[in-house]
Amino acid sequence: MDMFSTLLVSLRFDNRSLGGNKRSNCQLTNLQVFQLIVLMPFFAIKGFSHYKNSILNRMFGGRKDVFYSFMAQDHINWRRLIYRMSVTLVSSITCRKDFKKSHLPAVLIADDSDLPKTGFRMEAIGKIFSHIHQKCILGYKALMLCWSDGRTQFMLDVSLHGEKGKVEGKEQGMTAEQRKRRYERKRDAGSHAAGRKEEYFMGKGEKLIEMVKAAIRYRIPFDYLLVDSWFTNTGLVDFVCSCHKKFHLLGMAKMGNTKYSTSWGDLSARSILGRLSSSRQIRYSRRYHIHYAMTDVKLGTRQVRLFFCRRGKAEGWRMLLTTDTSVDFMRAYEIYAMRWAIEVFFADSKRLLGLADCSARDFTAQLAHVSLVMIRYNLLALLKRSLDYETIGGLFKDVYTGAYELTVVEKIWLIIVEVVGIVAELTGADEDTLMRQLIENNKRLEALQAYAQTA
Repeated sequence: MDMFSTLLVSLRFDNRSLGGNKRSNCQLTNLQVFQLIVLMPFFAIKGFSHYKNSILNRMFGGRKDVFYSFMAQDHINWRRLIYRMSVTLVSSITCRKDFKKSHLPAVLIADDSDLPKTGFRMEAIGKIFSHIHQKCILGYKALMLCWSDGRTQFMLDVSLHGEKGKVEGKEQGMTAEQRKRRYERKRDAGSHAAGRKEEYFMGKGEKLIEMVKAAIRYRIPFDYLLVDSWFTNTGLVDFVCSCHKKFHLLGMAKMGNTKYSTSWGDLSARSILGRLSSSRQIRYSRRYHIHYAMTDVKLGTRQVRLFFCRRGKAEGWRMLLTTDTSVDFMRAYEIYAMRWAIEVFFADSKRLLGLADCSARDFTAQLAHVSLVMIRYNLLALLKRSLDYETIGGLFKDVYTGAYELTVVEKIWLIIVEVVGIVAELTGADEDTLMRQLIENNKRLEALQAYAQTA
């Protein structure tokens, strides 16, 4: 806890960046309020209403109202605060010897996640389609950008999104009466919160490009942008290839109707795979227990490399797309496995830090809550790297109550190689679903390994 507090103070946030000077009737400055909110989960304070009877209240005083007021401030630029923090933390990693000697590149990872809610009165709340539950649920979508070097991941940016829906009269999956009863308030048009709310119905692909541009402006070092199939498209490829900063896109792509220019003509992904199969260009990796093939094509006017891969006969073919035409399949597969770092963040932050637990009606407070979770996670991630902890959960427990030597990505890679490869072949399970289950609950790993040994 002493190291955590010292690290928090070393970030050198000030009252000006946290909404200005304190109110005349408040005994705590905005900086003090911010530091107390960051520390609350580690002192078993479940919410602001529990602050009155906590040890922090006996030490610093104040009432719960000051925290609610702080969270609702529209002029706090949470995005800039997180980037200021991230620049400092990333710099502390990139100067280390283990970073310079690493065989893995530094990457940006983008993905979205559901933030389920139960209150129909929340500002701008609506139904979103959950790919996990395969149905529409009430909540927000959080699009997040993460930096990782293969051992440590820091969260850089976030935007909250909604989905308009396709049924006229039931926008966002809600009736006109339900939409009317939602909380609303006027904001200064020039405030940061007003700008963030304008992103709400913005396309996530368009917003991702803005996030990557911001990371470049803040000089975050990275060599690859990793995304899943939802984000991989011609627009993103064009942006990566035309950007002044040299980096590559590596993403899962859909086996859809998109046409690629090849030596056989303009073909879809499945047609290209058929040509590769008929010309006997399918290879098998004993190391990863996977069939694969690769070819160079053009997407629009850009040269890209496609990798096709499949585990076992029961699983369908998947396709990776990259703008790096010099990388081979094994290297691309290894780099793309780093994308699971952001899934680890989603699992840890929801389970330990309450990422989806904010029940505030105010959209500004929702943004503040998600930003504070990212700040706490980034601090824990740096401590984890410094103290060589196995997981964020173990570190959280030790900070919470007052310490293994496997890093996150090493554990993920062990799961990929030793479990997913074996179990996917034995059971025909979907690789993505299996991976998410393993990350969220590692106790299943022992059962799966026991099954593999007895099968």
